[in-house]
Amino acid sequence: MDLVIRDARVIDGTGGASYRADVGVHEGRITTIHREGDAGPRPTGTRTVEAHGLSLAPGFIDMHAHSDLALLRDPDHSAKAAQGVTLEVIGQDGLSYAPVDDRTLAQVRQAITGWNGDGSDIDFDWRTVGEYLDRLDRQGIAVNAAYLIPQGTVRMYAVGWDDRPATHAEVERMKQLVAEGMEQGAVGMSSGLTYTPGMYADDS
Repeated sequence: MDLVIRDARVIDGTGGASYRADVGVHEGRITTIHREGDAGPRPTGTRTVEAHGLSLAPGFIDMHAHSDLALLRDPDHSAKAAQGVTLEVIGQDGLSYAPVDDRTLAQVRQAITGWNGDGSDIDFDWRTVGEYLDRLDRQGIAVNAAYLIPQGTVRMYAVGWDDRPATHAEVERMKQLVAEGMEQGAVGMSSGLTYTPGMYADDS
């Protein structure tokens, strides 16, 4: 093994009781779990971490993160990674930074300054969902990120800030923006129907 985590209290995420075990990792994958009391020799590795008294679990998923810019500011993302978070779901509450054009980007930066700061320290070199995700990949981030296309930002892009139903053409444009974002790697769509301009959307 490349790594053996020895004598950890394993909480494996299945809902079953925890158990003591040695966990062996080879080439980045768990290949051996030797439970306390199992027959046969305990695994050995190039590197061993003594984990007696510690817990070992799969990475945690933060299902509602506002780390859209924090991931770019601090690629090590130690505030989350040190807590065991390995995946953050971003693009929450119907407001985020893609897809945008220049007008929409300026508006969304102002609208969610309270969540993420004004972004004056960020080079906003993307406009599409795919370009934003490529930026995360290019920069390299310590955790995984799953992006939700923000309904309010999409409406801002296609309709603006008017408190009115979208026209048929505007609905079609919003559908196109969401479809493109999904094709470019988003995992879904978020809404924040208590926030403007998302709250101006009717059911249709």
